[in-house]
Amino acid sequence: MKPPIKIMLEVVVRDRRGRVIARRRKRAGYLSNFTQRVRIAFGGVSGTCKDINGTSRSVGPGITATSPVVRVGSGSTPQTPGDYKLETELGSTPASIGAMVVVGANSQFTISGSVTLAGGGTVREVGYSHVEATYTYLELRDVVPEVVVPVGGTATVLYTLIFTA
Repeated sequence: MKPPIKIMLEVVVRDRRGRVIARRRKRAGYLSNFTQRVRIAFGGVSGTCKDINGTSRSVGPGITATSPVVRVGSGSTPQTPGDYKLETELGSTPASIGAMVVVGANSQFTISGSVTLAGGGTVREVGYSHVEATYTYLELRDVVPEVVVPVGGTATVLYTLIFTA
């Protein structure tokens, strides 16, 4: 049996001229905040999620998620379901949520954003967050093989969420 939800991650690094200099791909994981949001959406129930400051907050149906953000960092601690922030954040940018596309038995969409690192940096972790009410919640965090972003370069993060019928 195929897993009903699969998340694929791609990180593309470009130099300041826009040339692709590195690419990392892997199957992504999701955090307990993500799982809780799915439970709330399907069950119409309330639950608890940790905001990026580590505070547990009650969340429930009818609260709209706004301000999607892609984040990059240099932390290398392996992902755990209880993560609520990046270990060491280098930068963030508003994320785009792509249209739903049906491919065979799969329905999928992509969350993406390009973070420019004016001073450069070494990216080892990436994530996705959004705001509900006034609190920010991290839902996806992944550790990737180290990639150096040169001064003025960008790290584009693409999370593709695939739902199999």
